Amino acid sequence: MGLINGLRDAFYNTTNETGEDLKEHRERAISQEEAIESLYRSHPDRAIGPWQVEKLIEGEWPITSIRRAITNLTKRGVLVKTDHKRRGRHGRPEYMWQLNPSMEAQP
Repeated sequence: MGLINGLRDAFYNTTNETGEDLKEHRERAISQEEAIESLYRSHPDRAIGPWQVEKLIEGEWPITSIRRAITNLTKRGVLVKTDHKRRGRHGRPEYMWQLNPSMEAQP
């Protein structure tokens, strides 16, 4: 992953976008990732699943974008995947994530 303005490039360019479209998609992905990180930071002791994030976050984002952001934040060590599951929107179990305890003191 590359870096954009000091932030991790959160957009996976699977559709081979270029130019302004690519820039816009990257910026949107970074914004989504920042908002989701902020949500977890505001609930440091709470395990939250992707469908719960979708309910709690303001904005209408595809669940795939939410899952992508959670995956990126997990890879960066900001979030940790728990062993806990709950039923998602379609009745299927989904894992829960929470803020990595070592990240609680960091801005």
